[in-house]
Amino acid sequence: MAGLVKSTRSAPRWAQAHRWLVLLLLLPALLSATDPREADKDTSAIVQASYIYNVAKLVEWKDPGMKSGNFKIGVIGSTNLYQELIKKYASRSIGKQPIEVLKLPRSAEVEPCHILFVGQSDLALMPALYKNLKGRPTLLVTEYEGALEDGSVVNFVRIANTLKYELSLKNAAQHKLEVGTTLVNLAHSVAK
Repeated sequence: MAGLVKSTRSAPRWAQAHRWLVLLLLLPALLSATDPREADKDTSAIVQASYIYNVAKLVEWKDPGMKSGNFKIGVIGSTNLYQELIKKYASRSIGKQPIEVLKLPRSAEVEPCHILFVGQSDLALMPALYKNLKGRPTLLVTEYEGALEDGSVVNFVRIANTLKYELSLKNAAQHKLEVGTTLVNLAHSVAK
């Protein structure tokens, strides 16, 4: 144990920061195992909010218009996720941009935002949303099987009762997003 502490102290600062970032990204997976006795607590929303925040830190929006003003995270459906994002992340920033969490109406016409989460309860909106978001610098996050093939950038999946994410680099590039290697390395699966 002392050797581990010693090696951590002698590691370069970037290596220490990388270790902390990996730990932060793995934390949601560790917290996602649910106890049936905690049915009232929406652990999925807690874990999804953490993932969304960490994804935002590991993606670069190439569109110059997305580099100023508030960093907007829109949520369609999933009131629990919206409340969790407000509670834990609305007072934080992505880079120099303060986070603004938006509860959006159930509509395919959405205002510009950096990240848009669409819950499984709103699958009927997806075809029109994909059409409206085509080429726009919006990172679309979903939670249904086959979402990456449809055009989503990040999709939540449950593997052995653990919430994870899959990622599409092709879809990210179509939305002018550059995905960091840490995000790629920690994904359950990556579509290129």
